[in-house]
Amino acid sequence: MKTYFTKVFLLAVVTTSLISCDSELDIKNTNRLATDEYYQSQAEAQAAVDAIYNGLIIDGNYQRMTPIMGDARGDEARSRSPWIFLAQTANFTVPSTDGALEIAYLGYFTVINRANQALEAIGQIEDIEPELRDRLIGQAYFLRALAYFNATNVYDNVPLVLEVQTGAETFFPSNQETTQADIYAQIELDLNEAITRLPVSYDNVSGPDMGQAARATVGAANSLMGKLKLYQGDYGGALPYFQAVVNSGEYDLAPNYGDLFSQDPAIENANPGRIFWAEFTQSANVDFNWGGDPTVNWRQFSAIAPTYSGADFYDFIPTQFLVDELKQERTINDEIDPRYPATILSYLPDEGLTQSYGQPYFLDQNENYIAKYTLANTGGDPFVCGINYHVIRFADVLLMYAECLANTGDIPSAATHVQRVRDRANLPDREAEFAGYNLNQFMDQLAHERVTELAIEGLRWYDIKRWGWLDDPARLAELEANDPDFSTYAANRNYQPFPQTELDRNPNLVGNSAND
Repeated sequence: MKTYFTKVFLLAVVTTSLISCDSELDIKNTNRLATDEYYQSQAEAQAAVDAIYNGLIIDGNYQRMTPIMGDARGDEARSRSPWIFLAQTANFTVPSTDGALEIAYLGYFTVINRANQALEAIGQIEDIEPELRDRLIGQAYFLRALAYFNATNVYDNVPLVLEVQTGAETFFPSNQETTQADIYAQIELDLNEAITRLPVSYDNVSGPDMGQAARATVGAANSLMGKLKLYQGDYGGALPYFQAVVNSGEYDLAPNYGDLFSQDPAIENANPGRIFWAEFTQSANVDFNWGGDPTVNWRQFSAIAPTYSGADFYDFIPTQFLVDELKQERTINDEIDPRYPATILSYLPDEGLTQSYGQPYFLDQNENYIAKYTLANTGGDPFVCGINYHVIRFADVLLMYAECLANTGDIPSAATHVQRVRDRANLPDREAEFAGYNLNQFMDQLAHERVTELAIEGLRWYDIKRWGWLDDPARLAELEANDPDFSTYAANRNYQPFPQTELDRNPNLVGNSAND
């Protein structure tokens, strides 16, 4: 069963002050409550936090744009879209004047502003159980940290907004002195607050959130903290956070890789490897969740399904590089890597792959298509796709943990965790071989392992950046060979440009290098 909070919608709460010399003009709109009138009870505190989660499934976040901006800019997928924004995002040429840049920007700040509102509101509510208060505050801090992590990795030096905006000055925040290091520091502060307040799970808590599995946990906060430090090259600092997750006993690898991308709620709920995810449903409500204020008629579907599907919008195709990586090794039973059909849709009768979208293969048999996060292996209406989007999953944590171990001198232990991920795919045991690698050899192998396990999950672009490949001419040539879109990559294009509409609105905002 999909958990409750994804069906709770943001209540229209505004602060309105009508000031006039004539008291007859002091009119109160009884349909819209001021924040100090609304936030009075425990239920309203939880509603404030539920509204933050709701922001995760709008277009700017995990419904479509956040995955796209990771996948398009990596070398695993190419855009063939008639929508110029997608094509230019993929080849690093999107201009700041493209209005679609604002979709993700506003999406991140929707979550940030709702988190700020929740933190302020919960602080003023007296009638609330102390443990529930802590959990709600912890979730708000985690979600704000996650939104800022995404925002800074997409747009670089976004403004730090840490309080509810109430006047002209706060509505026009400045980023002129803000660096990514400042934002990362704030994310760390937020995650420290979250780690001390979040439970291991919601199975045994006492309160209205009992059993609501999709809420943020201490495992999610530790995972994001480890990732934050990893992205800064602080391998030693990341180790204890990943170690806490791996050794917690709370997570494991699901036996069947393809089950990770099912929209069957029973299969999703049985997955022991999900740590944090954006939760979608198969609702057929009339309003699509493309953004704006949600309504009770919102359709909470994952738009990655029609966007990536070869039978629908067909905006992206897998590169031959990705196809070759997933075909590089066969299982110990001499079968194709099971991650191949879960990731790529191909007509391969010798491998028993002759179906597409629940039918006999009807697409071009000489082409490859994206299967992951679509309904390519089952069929169904993509516009009611309910596949939950993995924000953090256990296999990724295992591979990040292995990376940190290797870079702090323990390659044998790192090899153990890599082989654990390979074992789920029934690949040959090469642990002893990997354990004997030097660091460069191991990192090359790890890059392959991350591609095969995590392809089309919005991660490859950020791996490429943090590994320094964009600054290495040889690596850059390799990326261009993998994906011709890199032929138009330029050093000032590590980030998406700030939307020109946002720069026009806010006189205190400056762009990043991509705006030059």
